[in-house]
This record gives sequence, C-alpha cells and structure tokens, in this order.
Amino acid sequence: MKKYKLYCVFVLLLLCVKAKAQYLSDYTGRPYYLKTNDGIQGSALLTDNWLNGTVYFVNGKTANAILNYNIYADELLFKSPRDSSVQAFVDPVKGFSVKGIALEESDQTDMNFSSGFPAVDDQTPKTFYQVVGDGRVKLLRYYKKKVLESTGFASQVTTKTFMTANSYYLFANNQMTRVRPSQKTILAAMSDKGDKMQEYIKTNKVNFKSDAALAKLFSYYNSL
Repeated sequence: MKKYKLYCVFVLLLLCVKAKAQYLSDYTGRPYYLKTNDGIQGSALLTDNWLNGTVYFVNGKTANAILNYNIYADELLFKSPRDSSVQAFVDPVKGFSVKGIALEESDQTDMNFSSGFPAVDDQTPKTFYQVVGDGRVKLLRYYKKKVLESTGFASQVTTKTFMTANSYYLFANNQMTRVRPSQKTILAAMSDKGDKMQEYIKTNKVNFKSDAALAKLFSYYNSL
C-alpha cells in the first residue's frame, strides 16, 4: 500500500512537471529591463496591475500569460511563470486581450489590442491599438505615453512625468482615419445604415464618450 501511494505521488509530480513544461513551451521570452529609476514620475505601463490575458501570435498560436503593455516603448511584456521576471516575447505578437482592467481613459474592463493596421501618423503596422468596436468597420484607440517636463516656480529643478495621450481611428476599406467620436463623425462612417443607426442612437441615448457604449454601437452596426 505504501509503495502504491509513493507511486501515485511520483506520477502526480511527473504530470505536473510535464504540464508546466508544456505551458512554458507555449512561448519564449527574453529578459526585459523595465526602467523604474530614471527620474520620470508615473509609469510607462498601461496599468499598475499585471493582468491575466491571452496573447495572439503572428504564427497563429495563442498562449495565456500574466501581461502588461509598455505604452512608451509599444511593447507587450509578460511575467515568467518560472520566476516572475519581466520578459518580452521572442515570437512576433499580433494582438492580446486582458480582463478586469481599470483605466481612467476607458470604461471597458475587458480589452482587446491588435496590430497589423496600415501606417498612419507616427504609427506603423506593428503598433498596438485597443479595438473598441470590431467588425467590418472598426473603431480603434491608440495610446501614447509622453514625457512632460516642468520647472517649479521657485526652483530650477526640472520634473519629468509620464502623461497618457490617446486618439481614435476608424478602420474601413483598409484605410485609417483619425476621428473624434461624435454622433456626426460616427454616422458619417455608417451612412449606408444611417436610418437604423440614428434610431439606435436615439433609443439607446448613446454616450459617445463611453468606449463601452461605442463598442455596443459598432457591434449593432456590424450585425446589420
């Protein structure tokens, strides 16, 4: 009986090691030095909390990981399941999703980010955008971290602070158009279903400052 119990424990440990090895083999990373002492106040990251998420690689594979997004460097990071060290993905990443996020800039708690869109302004096809509204016409939100320098009134000391800036883009017919979400701009993009969209906006009293409301609006439009 004792030998049987030891055998069961051995098999269980073997299975755990095998499962962990399979999990680690889903993706590989390289060490990433996340600057925290360079004198800039605030954070370069999307959120202060690291979140459970899913990564979508260019090669079609997916993996679950603990994620954060370095907006300043436009790079997706993860914590190694082995030692919790911060790393960057080796394989090219197409997009990622996170759940339970809380941002001042957006009221969406579940967010999807994607790349591969045409170059526009200072962005390239590798740039990640938050996909606010998905479908044949997409509403994308671009986040950017800027370093703001300021000098005190009675001091010569310059303070550097990370500031978050963001802008919206409509993606349709393989073209990117920068917009400020409003009833006028959104209806112009949805003119082929104008009557139905006007009715939806009126009935649901759409708040164009709410990403959650805009997501529902685009979902309705893309379902028509």
